[in-house]
Amino acid sequence: MTRWYRAVLLAAVTATAFLLSGCGDAAVVPAKVTGTGTVEGRGATIVAFVVSTANSYVSTEIKAMRAEAGRLGYRLDVIDNNFDQTQQNQQVRQFLASGKPAAAFVYWPANNDTGVNSARLLAARAPVIQLNGRVLPQAGPYITARPGQDNEAIGAEMGNMALQAVAEARSRGVTFHGPGGKPNLLEITYPTGYETGIVRHQAFFDRVGDTFNVLATENVKSPDAQGGFTATSQILSKYKAAGIDFVVAGSNNIGTGAVKALQQGGLRPGEDVTVVVGDFSGDQQPLKQGLIYSAVLQSPVIEGILAIQTAARYLATGRVVDGVDRLPASADQPPVTADAPSRFTYMPNPAITPHNVNTLRVWGRTVQELQF
Repeated sequence: MTRWYRAVLLAAVTATAFLLSGCGDAAVVPAKVTGTGTVEGRGATIVAFVVSTANSYVSTEIKAMRAEAGRLGYRLDVIDNNFDQTQQNQQVRQFLASGKPAAAFVYWPANNDTGVNSARLLAARAPVIQLNGRVLPQAGPYITARPGQDNEAIGAEMGNMALQAVAEARSRGVTFHGPGGKPNLLEITYPTGYETGIVRHQAFFDRVGDTFNVLATENVKSPDAQGGFTATSQILSKYKAAGIDFVVAGSNNIGTGAVKALQQGGLRPGEDVTVVVGDFSGDQQPLKQGLIYSAVLQSPVIEGILAIQTAARYLATGRVVDGVDRLPASADQPPVTADAPSRFTYMPNPAITPHNVNTLRVWGRTVQELQF
């Protein structure tokens, strides 16, 4: 072994050890990319660090990512964790220490706040495409782009549909129960402190203003049908006598549980009570039966496609465009082009109702094909 080779090897080992120690921002300079001029991967590897693939949303998204990566000529490696940021941090360090190749990373932090250092370490190796959650200010220098769902847009669309339902009811001569003729509203939302619920709540009420008389906002213990059922059941008797005109739920999953609780409480969703929900997750039958007025499309399929396309477009150009690109709900899937992606690219979030659930097509797919 020559002296020059030993010096280079020692420098590389020292730099890697310093990097993995996480000591100081100066230790990490985000990797620079010279654009290849093409979205074709030519066998390069994209590595995805994601939360548990046992989760149906995540597993559907990974399936879409694999298909899109294969279509563009990339290899996709997936490393998942059990919604555990400590575990994910260790996985990131192990991968970086292994020296395995990565043209780009797709990074879904298990915890946005405590996952910043992992984003910082990954950025020194290759561009980082973040999924889910806000890009925190302290993570901003290390996140190349953030495609996917937009909880603010979902909350605003929930508000649009609630306002539409109010107008339709008034046109039919419905009299609401709140003071001054306002509709009484009960909100059943995500667990306390959960970012998705906070953002959707704020966007919803920003959109509807003072249209509703809010009886209560109840946080579920778990963001699923059982959580929605339990939370609604616990407070239903307190507000039933006042007259519940609307129930808004953070997701369809939560909303289906709320519907069951309303029915068991002697109310008729779709008749006595209008139920408006967020993303169309879980059981689709209550909406198809008219028990739920509307939901919002949040497709893991489109999100998975966007993750790979964003990485491929950045690798093709070596740059991003500042700002937000909100994609329309086009019937056909847009072609992927070798131009720079926006820093934020948000997937379409059209409303889903009993009237369009079987006919709506987005990106060449039915609602059933887009959901999970």
